[in-house]
Amino acid sequence: MFGIYIHIPFCRTACHYCDFHFSTQLDQLAEMEGALMQELQWRSQEATGAIGTVYFGGGTPSVFPVDGLQRMMDSIHALSNTIEEVTLEANPEDITPERLDAWLAMGISRLSIGVQSFDDNILQWMNRAHTGDEAAKAIRMASEAGFEHITGDLIYGLPDRSTQDWELDLDRMLDLPIDHLSAYILTIEPKTALGHRVKQGTQKTAEDEAVSAAYHTLCERTGAAGFEHYEVSNFARSGGHALHNRNYWKGVPFWGVGPGAHGFDGVNRYAHVSNNRRYVQSILRAQSMSDVPLEVDVLKASDRFNERVMTGLRTMEGIDPEALKREFGRDPRVADQDVWQQSLQQRDLITLPNGCFRIPENRWLFADAVASEFFWVSE
Repeated sequence: MFGIYIHIPFCRTACHYCDFHFSTQLDQLAEMEGALMQELQWRSQEATGAIGTVYFGGGTPSVFPVDGLQRMMDSIHALSNTIEEVTLEANPEDITPERLDAWLAMGISRLSIGVQSFDDNILQWMNRAHTGDEAAKAIRMASEAGFEHITGDLIYGLPDRSTQDWELDLDRMLDLPIDHLSAYILTIEPKTALGHRVKQGTQKTAEDEAVSAAYHTLCERTGAAGFEHYEVSNFARSGGHALHNRNYWKGVPFWGVGPGAHGFDGVNRYAHVSNNRRYVQSILRAQSMSDVPLEVDVLKASDRFNERVMTGLRTMEGIDPEALKREFGRDPRVADQDVWQQSLQQRDLITLPNGCFRIPENRWLFADAVASEFFWVSE
């Protein structure tokens, strides 16, 4: 079983905090579709195993023409009838009854709707193209159209936001018909408008104490609303776990299709060039997938072990030392015995009934720091 990630590198506007690869030149959509379709065709010739999940990310996949998405879905469905989940990232301003019906008909089963906040002042500060009311309306419209799986995205850890402001965002989201919430701490990326303002000293950042308080409010509110906190930034009602993302965390292979897309073949990671024109030209010049230039990261056993520990400790399922030992020949309980015992004593790690170990919810903000203590540092 493997997954497919398709990067749709277009947005209507440039959000001030975002450093993902995208372009606002929407006149390039047609030629991009041709290149994406060609890459899918070439990869399908080499496919082994069944497709489990498909994820249209970006950028903003909801700006892509419906008929173009339909053609990509037709080619994917021709490969496999085992697909469990197809996710489309969407912005509220793109959601209409007609598009919702078309997305459902082509097999899209989860919408991941980029709300980020319901506060119109914050949305303007982010340079988002929708209002809070439009976001709420879009989620209700998607539910009424028949989408059973809807993810709402929020961002917290914003500068100069009160606890009450964050609570209002959370309460409004949790009152809507979503079965999944993704809530991310604002990251200041250097090559963004926000990063530039921070560097110039014209924009403050949130205090660590405020971010921690917002996280604990998030945990309390989602728990009270019946959401399971199954990954540091992800919460779901019963049956609402995002399957594609869970497979990432478990190390399941996936194709990365499109400019800026990353993929994993089970051993090595690869990435396409983050440039639309160069990606399209590389596809046009190639005769097969082997001719397309990719940046390949050849992973050692230690690299894969570290990734599995890092992603595992960001989930409620944690890590299984016995499984790590079988797959990689390394048991963190033995290799880092002193640190392991100290982590147990300090409650940075707790034991699960099945023999796995996880980080408790109140310490999850420090998951990366805890996980790094068990990294396999090869000479």
